[in-house]
Amino acid sequence: MAAAEGRLRFSLDENSGALVDLLRQSRAESYEDVVTLAEVGIEPGALDPNLLKELGSKGRFAFITRDGKMIEPMIQRSAWRESRVTLFLLGRQWGTLKLGEQARRFLFVWPQIVAHARDGGQGVAWRVAPRVPAVGTNTFRLVTGLHASFP
Repeated sequence: MAAAEGRLRFSLDENSGALVDLLRQSRAESYEDVVTLAEVGIEPGALDPNLLKELGSKGRFAFITRDGKMIEPMIQRSAWRESRVTLFLLGRQWGTLKLGEQARRFLFVWPQIVAHARDGGQGVAWRVAPRVPAVGTNTFRLVTGLHASFP
């Protein structure tokens, strides 16, 4: 069962370590609440279901990953629902960007990630497009809430 108490913390998948450093060095919003998986005691290479369960057991977390299909397999979906971790799925398109451009766009959407994580409730998943949106458009698409069904 996930621990629902405490402050909201943010973690990124182990392939995004440079973005953790970027958030900290730029003193981005809530940078003091950004932790690496290692800092919360999760071993490198942890399987997704175990990673989600462990994160959920350690408090309120928003997890940002470039694995856009993280919750598609049934076992991972079940682990995610149990964990109540909020997910931000960056997807494959983020990986095609040059590092500088990826960093620029990530810093652009970071305040929105923070706001969605705080206001959207625990246990929801969002897809985050790798584009800087025009005024009045949204980069985020709600994938599903905690109790929603999947096709």
